[in-house]
Formats: sequence, C-alpha cells, structure tokens
Amino acid sequence: MKNFIIFKFNTFELKMTELEGKDIAIVGAGVVGLSTALSLQEEFPLANVTIFADKFNDETLSSDAGGIFRPDINVHDDAERVRTWCKDSLVHFMDIIKSSNSSQAGIQLVSGYHLSSIFSSFKNKLVEDLLPDWRKLNEKDLKLFPVQLKGGQFYTAPVVDCRYYLPWMKSKFEENGGTIIKKHISKFEEISEDYCIIVNCTGLGAKDLLQDDMLTPIRGQTIKVKAPWIKHFYYSDDVYIIPGVDYVTLGGVKDYGNWNMKVNKYQQQYIWNTCIELIPSLEKAEILYHWVGLRPYRPSVRVDAIFVPYRDGYRMIVNNYGHGSHGVALSWGTAQEAKRIVKQIITRQNLPLSKL
Repeated sequence: MKNFIIFKFNTFELKMTELEGKDIAIVGAGVVGLSTALSLQEEFPLANVTIFADKFNDETLSSDAGGIFRPDINVHDDAERVRTWCKDSLVHFMDIIKSSNSSQAGIQLVSGYHLSSIFSSFKNKLVEDLLPDWRKLNEKDLKLFPVQLKGGQFYTAPVVDCRYYLPWMKSKFEENGGTIIKKHISKFEEISEDYCIIVNCTGLGAKDLLQDDMLTPIRGQTIKVKAPWIKHFYYSDDVYIIPGVDYVTLGGVKDYGNWNMKVNKYQQQYIWNTCIELIPSLEKAEILYHWVGLRPYRPSVRVDAIFVPYRDGYRMIVNNYGHGSHGVALSWGTAQEAKRIVKQIITRQNLPLSKL
C-alpha cells in the first residue's frame, strides 16, 4: 500500500477565497460521481465543474443496479454518518418522486416484502426508522407465498432505475454548464493544475489510483426480465426481485474478491429457480439479458480528503468511493458530505484529513 503524506491543513496554501471562475474536476461518472458533480454545481454555481470518465450511462456499473433504497448501517463504523447519508439520499429521492421529474429520472415508490425462511425476526433500524409504513409481517401475510417462511417485513421504498437516472443527471449537469471529458485517468498527474479541487469518485478504480488495499470487488450477477405484472419488490434470504421501469431485476450474487466478469451458469440457474419458487409467475417472463458487475466494497465507505504526490509536490484530493452494493442508496448523501469537505477546504475550516 502506498503511503500518502498527510499535512495539517494550515500548511497547504490554497490560492483562492471563493470558487468564482475556478475549476473543479470530478473523476468518475457513475451514480456517485454524477451526484457529487451536481451537488457541487448547486453549491458553487459560478465554478467550472468538469467530469473525467471513460464510461458513461449504460457503460457504468451503476446503470444495471437494482437501485432500491435499502440501506445498511454496517457500511461505515460511524453510525451517525451513515444515518445522515441515508437521510440526505432519501429526502433527495422523495423530492424527485414528488416532482414532475420522476418519470424522466426513473425514480418511483415501490412497496414490497423482505422475507426469511430462517429467522422469525430480523432488524434493519435504518429501514424501520426512515420508511414510515414499515411493519412486521404476521402469519397471514407469510401464507401469501408458496414457500415456507418464518418471518418478514413490509415497507415502501424508492427504486431508482439508473438507466434513466444517470442520463437525467448527466443532462442536468450539462445544462448547468458542466463539461464532460471522456478520458481514463490512471494517475492524478494527468489532470491539469488548473483544477483547484479534484474529487475522486472512481469506485473500484481507486484501488489502482490510490493503491487502496482495503478496496475489493464484490462480484454481482443478475437476470433482467420483462415481467410487467410484477409490481412489488421481494427479498428472500439470498435472492431478490426488484421491478424497474422497463424490466425486473432478479438477483443476486455477492462474491467477495472475485474479479470474474463472465456469467456463471450455475449461479444463473440458482437465481432463476429460487426466484420462480418464490414468485411462480416469473417462469413466464421473457429473459432480456444477464448482467455481471464488480461492486467497489470497502469496510468503511470512504469520504474524506488527503494529500497525494503530484508531480514535484502534493495535491489535495477529496474521496467519495467504496459504497459496495449500496452505491445508489447512499449516493446523494455521500455527495453532500463530499461537498461539505470541499466547502471546508475553501473556507479553511476543520478539514478531515486521512490516509489509507
């Protein structure tokens, strides 16, 4: 692991007091990168914001995410930070749902069931606290399904279809005057010194950019099917069924440390058979395609600022990556924290510095 030298903030001379006419670079254009770029535009409307990425929209990992807001408190060791991220994301998604932008952004409210054949009771405090219609299922509820179940929950949550959401955000970014540069960044030195702030939203790419040994892939595999009669989401033990705008996602797989991007036919068959056992009508669904993706997992999602070697000196980088399978759910919330860090840099307030 590369050791980056960390300085106290007051040793770093930032040659500006405001961002008017200044340049900000975002590296990465997945759901986290686009959320961060839009957040910075909203906070600093006079700044010039540029996104550097080699993949956009349906080329990204985010585009095929199930996209349900089902947060997990264990994504970071600071529970209050996680709660803030989740609240900020939920408010953002609900604001879109309540607006005329909902259809274009591909965000809708979907009710559904989280089921277990193993546990009669299980907890997700974030879901219970943040989603107002959460309730525990009773015996009569569990008999709605053709499989033996011991417990479950019902709630309504935003589902974000990133095949719509990413292009919608990208269009908003460009309408706000943002610049898009299609380029793979293999080291930060490739980004001009004209950019006073660089925000790293590269997901798994940060493993090479920062030599972050704590970052590892979680291989995911899903089946996309056409099944317009599916109106609810379903989680049951290790599979899920999530309706989007144009298709339903059947998943899933969580293979830690697996870099293989090929479809595993045994996992594919397991997902298909298990989802049909839960919802038999899916047997008549048209299979559209199979998907494999590598989610950027880190024991704690990384949102901070560091100094990294840059040419003959050092450069401050703001990080926002390592969301694992919760990128969509946390995206707007961690973007708000990244924005606050950028603001602290500019106003020279208590800057949270860290190192790998």
